Amino acid sequence: MIIFERGEHKAVVFRGYTPPGHVQANQFLIVDSGQGLLADPGGRVVFNKLIAEMSKFVPPPRVKYLFFSHQDPDILGAAAVWYTGLENAKILLPDVWLRFLPHSFHHSIDLEGRVLGIPEEGLNVKLGECELQLIPAHFLHSPGNFQIYDPCLKLLYSGDLFASLFPSNVDYDVAESFESHVRYMEFFHRRYIPSQRAVQRWLQKVKDLEIEAVVPQHGAIIKGEENVKKSINWVSGIKGYLDD
Repeated sequence: MIIFERGEHKAVVFRGYTPPGHVQANQFLIVDSGQGLLADPGGRVVFNKLIAEMSKFVPPPRVKYLFFSHQDPDILGAAAVWYTGLENAKILLPDVWLRFLPHSFHHSIDLEGRVLGIPEEGLNVKLGECELQLIPAHFLHSPGNFQIYDPCLKLLYSGDLFASLFPSNVDYDVAESFESHVRYMEFFHRRYIPSQRAVQRWLQKVKDLEIEAVVPQHGAIIKGEENVKKSINWVSGIKGYLDD
């Protein structure tokens, strides 16, 4: 568990909840003035532990938003359970995936008033006293995909971009050195990021943001201005799966 905080505003990264044999995934919680946003909460296998741990930072009824960056099962797999467990939370989901959402629910569930589609160009949402930016990252790797920029902590929740995959004998929470960490990023990006063109479009969206830490959905957090800068420079030059 990694905590970033500034005054009444904090972000919590939950790591290590994914059982062996599953794709490792981080879960991400932002809290401001007693309100919460839970991002990419994962499948049913992490639900019980995660809801207990996140309750230490914000009561479930005070979670205002449940954010799904895209449609993958390690993100959306327990949507129905989280919908019930976070009774007052609005679901934030890219517009392009809205029609797929009911497949995760029993047919009798009424989603009316609980789902907010994220338009292609992105969206800003108010959480307590902080306005969060939902930034388009289309085709990185999903055709409908978004990231969260937290200007109050200068933190980017990047989803699959900047993800790292560790072998069974390696694990750490924070990448202290980009040079030693990048080897664990290479395979994922070359296989799951389809095109450099998509990366360049994303770079235009984030070029003016101050980013002090990057939290991906998989692997280690990239922390520190220098490491973040090196990581963005690396991503700006990688060849995607369709670029070869």
